[in-house]
Amino acid sequence: MSDDDSRDHERPARAVASFPDDTPDGRRAWVELSGFQRDCLEAVARRARDGYPCYASGIARTLERRYPTVSRARVKPGLRILADRGFITSRDGLTGHVPAYRLTDTGRALLIQRAERLATLCELGREPTDAVTAASARATDTDRAPATRDEDRSSH
Repeated sequence: MSDDDSRDHERPARAVASFPDDTPDGRRAWVELSGFQRDCLEAVARRARDGYPCYASGIARTLERRYPTVSRARVKPGLRILADRGFITSRDGLTGHVPAYRLTDTGRALLIQRAERLATLCELGREPTDAVTAASARATDTDRAPATRDEDRSSH
């Protein structure tokens, strides 16, 4: 495979590149991953949480909701990149030939940091009813704003 291959594969030099320590919260590491690689990382965490083995075929099944035509052949390069970057590890599975994947502490920390950023953004640190009420109020205000502007324009 040439280095100029434009499919969803990264060149080997980028796949193992280390990240500078200029972002303590892992934002750069998250952004450097493709959306599919992020979904693979989340699928490994989800399968482990639910007690399912983390083989490429099972991860592909987990991803089928979001990617209906995903195959194990598409998942494996993403898992390899995640392993190269230290977010997951692979070990021999039950058969000794099929690798099973496991989330590392670094991968878990990356997912936790992402979840915390999203929770902060959505104001989920408050009581659930307050967050829902506040979000509903903002949505209602936003929905009303254009109508008010239109009414103002028609009255002039």
